[in-house]
Amino acid sequence: MKDLLQNFQLDGDILSIESYGNGHINKTFLVKTTKDAYIFQFVNFHVFPNVDMLMNNIYLVTKHLSDKGCRTLDIVKTKDGGLYLNCGEDFFRGYKFIDNSICYEKLPDLEMVKEAARGFGQFHKDLADIDVANVGDVIPDFHNTKKRFETFEKIVAENPRHRLAMCRQDVQFLESRKADYSMIVDALEKGEIRQSITHNDPKINNVAFDKDTGKVSCVLDLDTVMTGTFLYDFGDGLRSLFTGDNEDALDPSKLVADLDIYEAYLDGYYSMMRGTMNEKEIELLPYSILIIAEELALRFLGDFINGDVYFRADYPMHNLVRARTQIALANDILEKLPKMKEITAKIVAKYN
Repeated sequence: MKDLLQNFQLDGDILSIESYGNGHINKTFLVKTTKDAYIFQFVNFHVFPNVDMLMNNIYLVTKHLSDKGCRTLDIVKTKDGGLYLNCGEDFFRGYKFIDNSICYEKLPDLEMVKEAARGFGQFHKDLADIDVANVGDVIPDFHNTKKRFETFEKIVAENPRHRLAMCRQDVQFLESRKADYSMIVDALEKGEIRQSITHNDPKINNVAFDKDTGKVSCVLDLDTVMTGTFLYDFGDGLRSLFTGDNEDALDPSKLVADLDIYEAYLDGYYSMMRGTMNEKEIELLPYSILIIAEELALRFLGDFINGDVYFRADYPMHNLVRARTQIALANDILEKLPKMKEITAKIVAKYN
């Protein structure tokens, strides 16, 4: 580690190197020097094969934010000006440590939900004027729900592991929602909503809060930053809050769309994004959560039928359980859509 770190532009002499965090993909370390602190990570090329695109995306986004005076990740460059170091099967990269900050796996109250949403809203607003043509798609068609459904239908037709008999009702539900899958994709293609930069992993633990003020310091983990629409992040941020620890729940009734969380998150988000969103984007806000839940159900159920080749399954029915939790959430959202639309109109009127 010390030999590798000698290749980077560090300030001061190295004092300590400690394992840091609980991420499932990257091996992360906290490096302290006599003058500063840094986060360094080994990232496997198999996870992100186009590392040049990935790191260039992060550089463009963080530079754009930094030039606006926003707090953001600060890449530590190599001594020859590179954004990362090649280490065989891994690449090695670093950021300056976000001091006096804390991340949460769960938020303690609705005010913190609102503050986290403000953080993502500010992130999207500050990136609204970036040239999206310069940002590459690290995972092409990641949220293209129409293509996700086409892939799902192909797997269902082939039924390679003869599992279809175990989930016909689930398949029928997802097929019955086909019209949903084109709502956002078609609106993008028609220019009714604009292409923007999306985070694509807007979970609460990817927001750093200031320990003293409780305000958002910055948005973290920009590995999946690419083009799309901020509706994907809004929908997935709320979906993950609704799901909580219940994504693997054997009792799907635990999956509910909490309207208090929806109102708090929307309030915080729209308070930052007002004036940046058009009428179509506002109209699609509640639908975005439904579509993301359905998209995940398509992916989990398709993988179950296909023999668990993408998502790791800890037991034979694991991906079917995951699919059913998302279907349960989608059904609850469908029931509550009229109320969610009312809340949306109320919050928009509050800030307009």
